[in-house]
Amino acid sequence: MKKLVSTLLATAMLVGLGAAFAQASSHDVEIRIPNVLQLRIVNGAGVAAASGPSVTFDFQGDADAYLDTVNGGGGELAPTSWNQFDNVVVFSNRATWSVTVSATAIVFDNNYGLAGMTPNGVSLADIIVRPSGTTETNVSSRASSWDMTGGTIASGVRTQGWRRLGFGGGDYRFAVNGDENPGTYTTTVTYTIAAP
Repeated sequence: MKKLVSTLLATAMLVGLGAAFAQASSHDVEIRIPNVLQLRIVNGAGVAAASGPSVTFDFQGDADAYLDTVNGGGGELAPTSWNQFDNVVVFSNRATWSVTVSATAIVFDNNYGLAGMTPNGVSLADIIVRPSGTTETNVSSRASSWDMTGGTIASGVRTQGWRRLGFGGGDYRFAVNGDENPGTYTTTVTYTIAAP
């Protein structure tokens, strides 16, 4: 019995000592989510364009396409090439967003040296985008087409990652009717994403 009492007493002392040494610690966890609202022009691999994306309508190299379209009464021509511009993608964790398009005034270069040649017959309204791709979840684009005179072309809600707007350089068109003066015309097109 004495041995049992000694064992119980020793066990009670160990439990008491353990209780005396038990401690609690705590810490806070803070989570900060960034406000993400981004837009990128990407290449065919879906990677942001490393060099300047561009769309080119070079009818000096393909004069027959221009002549055939003008002789047929006018119409729209596809670009002869585009670089690093296969789609426009957006990422937003905002409730809503929209994408607008704008373009700088057209710059004319009379690179033929022809006297009296002015920037005639070409305007921002002649540069048109006709989307051929499909948009992704949480994105809605203007269904038919738009020109470079400005306005909203896409909108949506939280994208949960990068989402395609469904158009790229190959979807550009240039409207001709034969009154275009020879030379080189350039503009810079800007797509802008914003949240209301």
